[in-house]
Amino acid sequence: MKKLTVLIMLLGAFAGKPAEAGVFTQSEMDEVSCAALKTQLFYYYLDPNRDPKVVNFPMTCKGVKSAYVMPKWVEPAVVEMSGRKVWRDPEEGEISEATLWQTPVSIIYEYLELTRKTFPPESGGANIQPGLLVKEYADIRIRFQMSMDRLYRARTRDITMGDSMGGRGRTIMSHFVLILKEMESIADAISSTNQRRYADAVLASAVLSQDAFRTLFRESRKYEAPPKESDKAKVFNTALSMLGIILIFLAVQAFFALNDDKTNAMMGDYSKKVSTFTEAFSRQFININVKYLVLGPAAVFALLGLLTMNIFAFLILSALGMAIGMRTPAFVLNTMKAARGRKVDTQLMDGLILLSNCLRSGLDIVQGFEMVSKDLIPPISDEFGLVIKNYQLGMTFEKSLGVMEERVDSKMLAYMIRAIVLQRAVGGNLTKVFERIVIDIREESKLEEKTKAMTAQQKIQSIVVGIMPWVMVGVMFMFQPETMIKFYSTPLGMATACFCVIWVAIGMKVVASLGNIRV
Repeated sequence: MKKLTVLIMLLGAFAGKPAEAGVFTQSEMDEVSCAALKTQLFYYYLDPNRDPKVVNFPMTCKGVKSAYVMPKWVEPAVVEMSGRKVWRDPEEGEISEATLWQTPVSIIYEYLELTRKTFPPESGGANIQPGLLVKEYADIRIRFQMSMDRLYRARTRDITMGDSMGGRGRTIMSHFVLILKEMESIADAISSTNQRRYADAVLASAVLSQDAFRTLFRESRKYEAPPKESDKAKVFNTALSMLGIILIFLAVQAFFALNDDKTNAMMGDYSKKVSTFTEAFSRQFININVKYLVLGPAAVFALLGLLTMNIFAFLILSALGMAIGMRTPAFVLNTMKAARGRKVDTQLMDGLILLSNCLRSGLDIVQGFEMVSKDLIPPISDEFGLVIKNYQLGMTFEKSLGVMEERVDSKMLAYMIRAIVLQRAVGGNLTKVFERIVIDIREESKLEEKTKAMTAQQKIQSIVVGIMPWVMVGVMFMFQPETMIKFYSTPLGMATACFCVIWVAIGMKVVASLGNIRV
């Protein structure tokens, strides 16, 4: 230890002597020498059996005399770090936390001392050219990188190396990473003819090592969780939110009560729409209570808004649910009508063949429709049977066919109906027409299957684009429900959600349009 003290004194003395012009200027050599001294002092701070002189050590750096007093937290922290085993090496055995930190610090000191060999003799060096030290620099860099790898991988059940020294470990490790980058640039700097690059890399390493040393004298910066809301405050806030929602409900009810005429008019329009949709569903042979289609989405979104315990979120989600509910009956009706039309298309070829056979056997078109309604299965049997019932109740056959055309979303069925109406008006061979329609149905079916195969990728991409963002949001809600609810309850969160909905819809539309085939 006495030799160490003498060495440090000598380094301090060398830092104040003049030097000849070389790779480094005098001020840069002073910087490197000071960095070596501080790095050596850093190393002994981490030693539980340090010399008492290190606790209050006088030092001369760049001509300035100063005394470094070891921080008070170091003594108890290093004792604890020395007793904590964080790494096990096959050759060295178990390594303590303090020893693991000492290794990269000692390598940095060795790196700076190697650099000092390039100084002139009067500045404590040997005037060696940097190009002769390439192998030594490479060896130091490899060992420093291995020591850094240990630091990042070492841990116990409770702490990592970033938690060392009261949380200062993260800051010091970041300085070490930058020093490693400068070490990596040394080889390129030496191989170049510009020695300034080599001097800048070494000088940057010296400054970074001194910054790491200064971190020991700063207050540690630890993350502190925000204070949790007390149970009483939670209950009080929940009660206020519930009261606000109830007051909003009462205010809406009072508004409708004060505007009785407008309310009655709105309810009358709503009743008419419900009756219209109910009749439309019944024409598709479907019995659905339209009120459930409207109130279901509104109730679901209102419940989601209620769960957020936020008045603004409740209002926005309730309005969104009501808007979706008002459009749900039309969406469901169109979807079911299209699905029923596709089913009729698949059965229409059999129905036309049966109609052709009936006409060849001497029956008329009305009797052919009766045969189709009896021999085939729904939905085409229901549609043809309804035409016969309307005809038997006094409606003209052409009018009954027109009602079926309005009711069923099928292009081929429309061709058949127009052919029948035209034949009954001007005459013609209806059997040949039916045969031609059968051929067209077969060809169109082949073309449709080919089109579906060609556009399947675009349709799947459109579905993925529309679904994946909401799947990810749902996953985040599962893992961080409070954080997600808190964010999406704010005006910024609501605006973000609306922005995402709009652009996801645009993305789905654009991707789906890529599969459209223009003829």
